[in-house]
Amino acid sequence: MGTGQKRFINIHGHRQSNTIDEWVMQNLMAKDFPPEDIENGFYSVGFHPYNVGKVDQEETLDRVRKAMEHPRVLAIGEIGLDKSLEAPMELQQQIFEKQVAMAESAKLPVILHVVRAFNEILGFMKTQHPVVPMIIHGYNGNPQMAAELVKAGFLISFGQAITGEHSKIVESLQKVPVEMMFLETDEGDMDIRELYQFAAEVKGVSVDHLRVQIFENARTNLSRFKNFI
Repeated sequence: MGTGQKRFINIHGHRQSNTIDEWVMQNLMAKDFPPEDIENGFYSVGFHPYNVGKVDQEETLDRVRKAMEHPRVLAIGEIGLDKSLEAPMELQQQIFEKQVAMAESAKLPVILHVVRAFNEILGFMKTQHPVVPMIIHGYNGNPQMAAELVKAGFLISFGQAITGEHSKIVESLQKVPVEMMFLETDEGDMDIRELYQFAAEVKGVSVDHLRVQIFENARTNLSRFKNFI
């Protein structure tokens, strides 16, 4: 086993790695890129739906375009659709679709933020057929929707919510094949190794098996990942 495969992949965090065992793809808003220590990390950058209607649209999209050119930007995100926000869904969809097109032009995967809009995301997938990997981060929905998403071709990332008391999220984790999943800390402070331990128990596999498979998932779906690991 190579040294890279011994690391715990954290597909979506808001900080740098806490340990030499952890590899993090740190998420940044477009306005925060580039960070001062850019050569020390790996990043996803995007026009978050939280900012739709609050920032200059074209300037922000241009920031994402420029960020994509940097070799340490491994994904576009988090981007997506969020019905809990005041921003009109039509405008959210326009900005989302523009960024997916940008990701496709650069052959970069997409990190998705989806709140109460899974039917719309499924509709987009089925009508537009994006060719880059589409990774839903922080999934906490029901197992039936998880199965639909996997069938449609989405990869699904789970966070600290799987360690809580919500049985539906654990059932969702059980529904997603290890070849289609990632794990993440998002904005939480949980040790990624503990999250792997919990997920491995739920999946009925060893931590080593899960760690190696998620490493392979990263190598398969993050086109620039192999340039560094």
